[in-house]
Amino acid sequence: MAFEKSGLKIPSIRSGWNLDVWQFLPTAAPKPFPIIVMAHGFGADKTMGLAYYAEAFAAAGYACLVFDYRRWGASDGTPRHVLVVNDQLEDYRTVIKYARQQPGFDAQRLVLWGSSFSGGHTITLSAEAAVNAIAAMAQCPYTGMSPSLPRDTTYLKLAGSAPGTVGALMTEGIKPGMLAICSKDNEYRNQVSASSLLQVRPYQPRAKAAAITCPLLIVLPTEDNLCLPEGAVQISKATDKCELVSLPCRHFDLYFGASHHAESLAAQLAFLTKHVPV
Repeated sequence: MAFEKSGLKIPSIRSGWNLDVWQFLPTAAPKPFPIIVMAHGFGADKTMGLAYYAEAFAAAGYACLVFDYRRWGASDGTPRHVLVVNDQLEDYRTVIKYARQQPGFDAQRLVLWGSSFSGGHTITLSAEAAVNAIAAMAQCPYTGMSPSLPRDTTYLKLAGSAPGTVGALMTEGIKPGMLAICSKDNEYRNQVSASSLLQVRPYQPRAKAAAITCPLLIVLPTEDNLCLPEGAVQISKATDKCELVSLPCRHFDLYFGASHHAESLAAQLAFLTKHVPV
């Protein structure tokens, strides 16, 4: 099935700051389309591999809105490259609200999608009654469990070091994995504010598990050393809404061009067909 891609600007909750959005529309599926709202993870933007998922979903008959958070990618906002969890969740809600206002989308068939840190957002939002998603998908999600930061002077370094002297996401294999999903047509700025790291530890998406209101797919790389698998396992045990698909690989092996991308995408398409048939 063919699809069309276009660009949108959606006003964020902050006056004057627009969210940059890619819209993918099936060209042969019946309207109104089920709609999938998508964003990327920690320090990433939509150019980093999200189009491959949206294209596959649109080809299967699902419309997709793929957006960058405020301060990231092509969206507005300053200072740049600052992660604020509540703002990112609010940006999801903003795009969700927009989607539900469009006559070409089925407001009752809205699906949440996230990967890595945004996988944590889809878990969190799937537990919000006001969001009222029909289904949610989280690939290699951050659930609140990640490798511990050193207990020595790490936080002092975050407060006092010059840019470029302290790194985030420094576990084995993470940097090459991150760079591998960068678009060759877009220069990726490998930077994030130090304050962003202080947002991570208090954020615990798995704490919302018992309140999840819709079917939730978690695609879990069992060898993940960035978003530790135990958190996803805990979610699957805490709610009967969770479907857990485990794949024997590491975090970035689920992305396009890597060893287990096809299996992850197949699981997601099967989940959509089961819970949100076109």
